[in-house]
Amino acid sequence: MRQNRPAPILDAINGIQPDVFIFLGDNVYADTDSATEMQSRYSMLRQKPGFQKLVTQSRIHAIWDDHDYGANDAGADFAFRRESERIFKSFWGLSDSKPYRNREGIYASFLYRTTGRYPIKVQLILLDTRSFRSAWKTKPWWQSLLGLGLDGPYLPDSDPEKTMLGAEQWKWLEYQFQVQADLRIVASSIQVLSSANGFETWSNFPSQKERLLNLAAGSQGSVVFISGDRHFAEISAQSYKGKVFFDVTSSSLNQPLDFGEEENPLRQGNRFPGANFGQIVIQDTSPSWTAELQILDEKGEIRMMSNPWKR
Repeated sequence: MRQNRPAPILDAINGIQPDVFIFLGDNVYADTDSATEMQSRYSMLRQKPGFQKLVTQSRIHAIWDDHDYGANDAGADFAFRRESERIFKSFWGLSDSKPYRNREGIYASFLYRTTGRYPIKVQLILLDTRSFRSAWKTKPWWQSLLGLGLDGPYLPDSDPEKTMLGAEQWKWLEYQFQVQADLRIVASSIQVLSSANGFETWSNFPSQKERLLNLAAGSQGSVVFISGDRHFAEISAQSYKGKVFFDVTSSSLNQPLDFGEEENPLRQGNRFPGANFGQIVIQDTSPSWTAELQILDEKGEIRMMSNPWKR
């Protein structure tokens, strides 16, 4: 969300009155190593009436991506990251709350129970894909100059020393996938399943992506990934070790961009390039729960829908 632009989509979100709303990163465009400037960007977001209403009526969770982290495509080597984390935690009211208080990074998990006749347990896992992430492998200059290879600036990197989450967060995540839950919603600021033509995705670190999918495949219950970053919406699906995983990419709230066609063999249906938000609707009125994965536009109209757990 561009904090200095109108965000009428917030009215559509508020109209739905979600129980829980998750900001998936790039929640403001800070792009700075100045604490004063970063705080001013958050102040602009706070002043939006739609944002004020949302945080009043819905439970809010947030992770960050590169632009609210502070620098485009930045990872663990970003020098301002600890000050950026302090500002992030202060804005979202996390500084003095568990599990954030005594932890470096912004990752966390929460358990919810639905309230229908046959309630299910939903685990929300929020990942930090910035604070501990190794540097991406970039294309050779001549390949970029000649326009060869993938469209984005990055190449898959099989270096076993490279990490997406860092040792401590991985150890924590392994435990999270052992928690009893009927449905796990795993929030990643960048796409998990799509290879995205050389842009920032988990596919840039194939061994790290495989490690994540192995954890998900070995866990109880169903798993869906939610992601942002790309300035368009799509739903991807991948079969892996007897399970099917979905990645619902919802982006952007008020800065959609259409880069033209992008190959993604895992995409279900078409992309949606307009302003959008995602919604997961769980029905627990019968013994077999169901869930719908949806993408809605700024008027609150459904543009994509998938029913992966329809019984």
